[in-house]
Amino acid sequence: MFIKDLALYFDRQEQDKTYFKDQAGREIAIDSGLLLDYSEKSKLLYLSLSSQKQAEVKAKEILNEILKD
Repeated sequence: MFIKDLALYFDRQEQDKTYFKDQAGREIAIDSGLLLDYSEKSKLLYLSLSSQKQAEVKAKEILNEILKD
């Protein structure tokens, strides 16, 4: 995992880019085509960046939860 659950706040929309800021004020631009059905701009978004596919990560998390119990 490179970035885990980075909280992002909507900042602005310009042409084909949507701009967000994190809690430290750093700016992140995401191509609007990558954001499916993004309409609730008042809600926080969380960005995670991993070297594994999301399905693989979720499967491991679920398995670990089962093994803990």
